[in-house]
Amino acid sequence: MRQALVSLLSAFHPETMIFMVALSSLLQSCVLLGLGVSVKQYKGVPIYVLGTVFCALSFLGFLVRGMTPTPSLIRFINNTLLVSGSLLYTIGIGQFLGKKIKYNFWLFLLTIVIIFQAYYIYYFDNYFLRNITVILPIILGYALSLAYFIRFDETGFAATSRCFSLVLIVGILVFTTRLVLLLDGQTQSISDVTIANTFTFLSLFIVDFLRNGFFVLLVSQRMYFELKKISEIDFLTDVYNRGAAAKKIETILQKNTGLELTLILLDVDYFKKVNDAYGHDVGDLALKDISRILKLQLQKKDIVSRWGGEEFLLFLPGCSTSEARDRAESLRREVCQHSLICNAITGERISCTISLGVVTTRQGNYSLDELLKEADIALYDAKTNGRNQAKYVMLCQETL
Repeated sequence: MRQALVSLLSAFHPETMIFMVALSSLLQSCVLLGLGVSVKQYKGVPIYVLGTVFCALSFLGFLVRGMTPTPSLIRFINNTLLVSGSLLYTIGIGQFLGKKIKYNFWLFLLTIVIIFQAYYIYYFDNYFLRNITVILPIILGYALSLAYFIRFDETGFAATSRCFSLVLIVGILVFTTRLVLLLDGQTQSISDVTIANTFTFLSLFIVDFLRNGFFVLLVSQRMYFELKKISEIDFLTDVYNRGAAAKKIETILQKNTGLELTLILLDVDYFKKVNDAYGHDVGDLALKDISRILKLQLQKKDIVSRWGGEEFLLFLPGCSTSEARDRAESLRREVCQHSLICNAITGERISCTISLGVVTTRQGNYSLDELLKEADIALYDAKTNGRNQAKYVMLCQETL
């Protein structure tokens, strides 16, 4: 079995594999450079791209080191670029995931690597120890990147995060295996035809390709979710806009016929007077505050939306008639009791009230339009009867 493995790996010459890794890294660098230019708003992407360029230059340097009059200097530069590029990967990933980066630690680590590289190249030429000073920082960088992903729980990125984590684990195993394979002392140059070299560069060709691919996917997913949020979320109140809420509610109604539910349509009382008296800036602040209060009253399954102007809609699946009354009254009371500063100089404060039209169903199959029609009637009734109150409608289709 071992002999068969040796024969298989010997078919891949190390210098050929280094060339493949270098070419692959350069091509991926071009793609990532384009990505970095187009998504400058994301922290970490330029740093990650720079790391890719450094690693690509390092692998190219390994190929030409024997063609130069100063191979020791080229070796030193290559090793420094390789470690620097790998550490930049970690910093870039950390920044992209919103982690706090300790730059002094990474600078100190790189300085230590440079010192040891200079020593083991110019004063005590030892291939194995040089590899240790290169590989251990890379393993540390991969391990910290893995830790970043383990603590990363942003919605929508779970699958990509797991795949990226798996690639990082494989990378750690590859570099660890190289150190173990170097213990036999047969490998004394990066171009030696040994299992250690062939295994390392064949594995790096795969790991680098997958790591960069998943990073591009991660960035693309973030762009997608941000565009999706822009299309669904009202920019002022940070709740669903009318179109997104209607789509979500209709989907729930279609999948759950006969569901007990509550729909609340509410309107800010005398909102035009607030805008006229204090200006639209204060009016916007009032809408933001009311939206915040509404969100604090919601359960995980509930939906809140800015339905238009000063109107908000709340969809509460599974909310019974008695619970609907309690929750509607709680919303009204919380908004009424809250006040906001409308004049920073005088400290003047204002408070708003809301009127609510509440429709509940115990059974039956109702469309969103039917529920809205009844809620709108109830809201009109609340506003014509003095405002700052809730009116209720109970729908129940008879069944045979």
